[in-house]
Amino acid sequence: MAEDIKNQEEMTEDEEIMVLVDDNGEEVEFHHIATLDYKDDWYIYLQPVELGEMDEDEMLIFKIESDEEGNDVFMPVEDEELLQKLYEEYLKECDAQEGEE
Repeated sequence: MAEDIKNQEEMTEDEEIMVLVDDNGEEVEFHHIATLDYKDDWYIYLQPVELGEMDEDEMLIFKIESDEEGNDVFMPVEDEELLQKLYEEYLKECDAQEGEE
């Protein structure tokens, strides 16, 4: 998704599904994969419930920013180098969690 997405805070803890509204006012459901801090910025890792053209092992990464009212706004990360670093950070976190079990 190339457009900004605003969090509508409709997340259920059991399912970890987030309902977001895109720039066109359309609601889109996402599985919440992770939220991680990377170099003092927060990023959220999501996968659409309806995958469409995405594979099951793909996810979207958004930078969490705030609008003028203090609401979270998810900005798509489009820089390929940053996306790779964020994915590597996610893998490190997964490995660390596996080591704790």
